Amino acid sequence: MDRRSFLRNLGLVAGAGTVSMALGNIPIRAFSRSFLNIQAINGKVIVLLQLSGGNDGLNTIIPFEDSIYYNKRPSLGIKKEDAVKLNYLTGMHPSLQPLKSLYDDGMMAVVQNVGYESPNRSHFRSTDIWLSASDSNVVIDDGWVGRYLAKVLPDHNPINTEHPMAIQIGSTQSALLECTCQGSMGISFESPNQFYQLINGSTADNDPPPDTVAGNQLKYIKEVAALSIRYAQVIKEKADLVENKATYPNTRLARQLAIVAELVAGGLETPVYLTSIGGFDTHANQANSHSNLLTTVAQAIEAFQTDLKLLGIADRVVLMTFSEFGRRLNQNGSAGTDHGTAAPLFIIGRNVYGGVYGNNPDLTDLDNSGDIKYKYDFRQLYATLLTQQLGMPVERMPDVLMKDFETLPLISEKAGSLTGPSAFQLEQNYPNPFNPSTTISYYLRVPQSVKLEVFSAAGDQIATLVNGYQDIGSYDVQFDGRSYSSGVYFARLDVGVSSKTIKMMLIK
Repeated sequence: MDRRSFLRNLGLVAGAGTVSMALGNIPIRAFSRSFLNIQAINGKVIVLLQLSGGNDGLNTIIPFEDSIYYNKRPSLGIKKEDAVKLNYLTGMHPSLQPLKSLYDDGMMAVVQNVGYESPNRSHFRSTDIWLSASDSNVVIDDGWVGRYLAKVLPDHNPINTEHPMAIQIGSTQSALLECTCQGSMGISFESPNQFYQLINGSTADNDPPPDTVAGNQLKYIKEVAALSIRYAQVIKEKADLVENKATYPNTRLARQLAIVAELVAGGLETPVYLTSIGGFDTHANQANSHSNLLTTVAQAIEAFQTDLKLLGIADRVVLMTFSEFGRRLNQNGSAGTDHGTAAPLFIIGRNVYGGVYGNNPDLTDLDNSGDIKYKYDFRQLYATLLTQQLGMPVERMPDVLMKDFETLPLISEKAGSLTGPSAFQLEQNYPNPFNPSTTISYYLRVPQSVKLEVFSAAGDQIATLVNGYQDIGSYDVQFDGRSYSSGVYFARLDVGVSSKTIKMMLIK
């Protein structure tokens, strides 16, 4: 096939006065350079699942003991007896029942009240904010994933130019993968076969171009063409190496996740995948449509997680859902809900510390527009994925997110469910040695009954510092040693059937 036919078949178009081109639905800049060093991330993968339209968080994660919720949603509120119980205050929409086993196995984290300062209720602007990771009063043209792939992941030794740095399963390219310094850092396609068929039969033109401005552009196009052919071949090759071992529902979202599972299991060295499902703008007749959407999401994720396990790659993949905003507390006159602010999101994977992070929304303390106040900045979750899953150095966070953000203890380097010690973390007391007091710190990843006791070196219990049910979160407890003599003491934290002990030294 000659160059003209190749470009015509791929729909190559040039922008006026620029090299802003597209290869089918794939921006040409995606092929300009690839720095992917899979060793830098140890084969770990993040899968982003975008719930477009503004998912109703209050009907996704249900505060079933809050009377205000039911007063404001007389017909839309999910009844307590129908909610899938997560703890004594919180449940999930019944359509999310397929995810309950993941939650019970400690593989699903529910992060409450995720949003940002001065929220914007426009679909387009709020989506831009989430994709760019910008403050709400700042407009940025590129995406946080694009900046990560262009500025932080690059490692020149070795360079892998055979695999794309990011993949979007879909027909259009998301701004999430853009970086103004490099262009688009990913490619998009509906299926590996479709992408391959688009390129199939093409051959790279190796004739040297003329030494002119037009020649330089032609050289660039030839490089793009050659790399696109290699991408199509390797993507199809990796997809053909394995077959999905789980049975997926016949939905578009499920097919997207099935492709991701095949490519990861087949050995494609791509660290970021973007999938999506629309329809969450539920202004009218929400009950059935929202229920159906959540069913589609839950069934697709359940099949995906089963597939990852059967394919032997569950330790490598973490999935996060996100939506541009939640919905209003009050149901509207059309049996729906209008644009809101903060909402919960899910982080799911075998190496995830599951549980409910944060309390239910405080429906007595709303913002000036009557919407839920955010507790976690959405960029804290991005920072957590980048540092804990992809291994990004913490000091590089401003290169991607423009500033530093606190992370959450969500992802472990090793697999394990939240049954036993992984459900909590007990730190060494500080200071140690101490006089006269010291602080004992611990973190609960799921709500549970807790007992914190102090014992002498002889094994005698001398103090009970905590004894009761506590919600997820960090706790600091003071032990006052003024009534005790110098020596060795032990603090033991009992959580369910598990416990952990630390040694403390009191010196007077």
